[in-house]
Amino acid sequence: MGKVNLELSQKQYEKLVETVYLGTWMVNSTRMELDDEFEDVRELVLAKYKEAGLEDRVVHQEEVDVYDLDVDYESKLLDTYVEEYDEFSFWDKLVEKLADKEMAERYGSNQDKMTDEMMEERVQIEEKIGQKLEETGVTKLNFTDE
Repeated sequence: MGKVNLELSQKQYEKLVETVYLGTWMVNSTRMELDDEFEDVRELVLAKYKEAGLEDRVVHQEEVDVYDLDVDYESKLLDTYVEEYDEFSFWDKLVEKLADKEMAERYGSNQDKMTDEMMEERVQIEEKIGQKLEETGVTKLNFTDE
């Protein structure tokens, strides 16, 4: 396969840097070893930082030949995007898992094929749980010993 060349405005390059950083962070944040293919793309993109005038946001660690985001810029991106995503996905996953539990209690844990009625019921359960969590947060959740 041949090479692909992109021509970007400075603003587009800044968004590309943010996108590549956040994507690489998401892929590697849960791994013991970094995904080399993602890291290679990140390095390739960040290496062009001087051409875009981003010396205040990207640093080059010459001794190890690694490009990285400035710590403050990195923190800003994490605070802006990752915190919001984590908050949203936490509540979304909590609703999903609690609905799974409710459906398992009603229909058993082996629900390979859901009927249309079961799917409608699940949506109603999720809406009810979501509304309850919006009203009370996790303060009304409880776990009883069996």
